[in-house]
Amino acid sequence: MKTLKVQYIGLITAALMIAVSLIAFYLLQLPVESNFQWVIYLIFVAGIAWSLLSLFKSNLEAKSFKDYFSAGFKTFVIVALLMALFTYIFFTINIDFRDAKIIENNKLLLAEGNHLPREIDENAKQLKKLFMPMMISSAMFRYLIIGALVSVIGAGFLSAKNKENEKRSH
Repeated sequence: MKTLKVQYIGLITAALMIAVSLIAFYLLQLPVESNFQWVIYLIFVAGIAWSLLSLFKSNLEAKSFKDYFSAGFKTFVIVALLMALFTYIFFTINIDFRDAKIIENNKLLLAEGNHLPREIDENAKQLKKLFMPMMISSAMFRYLIIGALVSVIGAGFLSAKNKENEKRSH
């Protein structure tokens, strides 16, 4: 059985995450910030696990923690970069989400009662400028942290399993 390169697994995982995100938003009409986001993370974790297990089942020699982590890393970095690009494109097209967040923030500031209208307007302009960098950096941070954690845990587990299998075969 020929195994896919982990980079391709990253591309497939990202494509699936993007497709499911678009289906959830456009077809199922789910809000951007919903519990459905956990499905996207589950696909992400499954993609990293796929790349780690693919290496585990391959006939390559010397599969250490480093080898497994490297496979997971290559997978999750590709996914994180593509999801950052998707985030940029999605929120560029769907500016209604940004505008709704700004309106919500304006209402909160107004309810506090200690801000002048000019301050609220200035804050809204600042939020408009910062929205895209915040969304992209937030997405990148989440995917990098989750990817690193899953890769470390998976690499630790599978490298220990390899050592156990080597002891049995000797």
